[in-house]
Amino acid sequence: MNCRLCGGTEAVLFSKEQRDHRPFTLVHCRTCQVIQTLEQYEAVSPDYLTLADGSIDQHRLWCQADHKEPAFRQWQRITQPRWPDGPRHLLDVGCGTGGFLAYAARQGWQVFGFDASSAQADHARQRFPQVRHATSCQAYLAQLSAAAPPFAMITLWDVFEHIRAPQTFLQALSATLSTNGLLFLSIPNGKALHWKRWLYRMTGKPLSLDPWEHVFYYSGQALQRWLPEWGFQVETIGSMVCYPRPLSLFELVRRTGFALLNRTPSLAPQIYCLARKSDAGLAP
Repeated sequence: MNCRLCGGTEAVLFSKEQRDHRPFTLVHCRTCQVIQTLEQYEAVSPDYLTLADGSIDQHRLWCQADHKEPAFRQWQRITQPRWPDGPRHLLDVGCGTGGFLAYAARQGWQVFGFDASSAQADHARQRFPQVRHATSCQAYLAQLSAAAPPFAMITLWDVFEHIRAPQTFLQALSATLSTNGLLFLSIPNGKALHWKRWLYRMTGKPLSLDPWEHVFYYSGQALQRWLPEWGFQVETIGSMVCYPRPLSLFELVRRTGFALLNRTPSLAPQIYCLARKSDAGLAP
């Protein structure tokens, strides 16, 4: 089987699954170390395009704000030593209802953002007037009434794994960054799928995945390989803290599992990557 990302022929079967009566296939490319869905899906997940205004309830707002605040604080600890002295403009790709925008604004950032869901973008724009409904950086910038300033940082929270054409997408983002601007990714760890697959098989359950949403699962090793080719130099990769849920026995086990696994980033359920824009190494 051919890898959809690098075009190599070292993609081997990882798992065959089914979700919502739709079969799908996961393959693992031994060349670029990315696990990916073999099937082709819509350019943007329909789960986002079809969100209605009524879907923006308190649970969704909590999921994109308080639920992730420990991770937002970790982002601040990781990136703050690298914040520029001058104006700080930040673009949040897939900004959702604006949970991270609110956090970044409290830290003194001038925030911009776009989201594939018109319902979520409309909600976020009530607080942050620079938010738009868009599925690409080019479409977003074209909607602004004035030219956007160069961004000192671009963030993608649980978004990069959704991107069907990561090379062209990241290169478009790189063009909007200031010199030495920063890219921050928080993504599910592709390496963790190996132990998740084993765990689900032990419990007799299928892997709980939405393949039309998450199309590529990157490991830290894969990011180290690909980001320099897409215009970025990796500065640090590590384990992302747990997004806490309401307390229960299962939640206590979950948090303990995160704490143990996060000691080894290759096993962590969620990882982050901080990279810096580099004009060298851009793929043609």
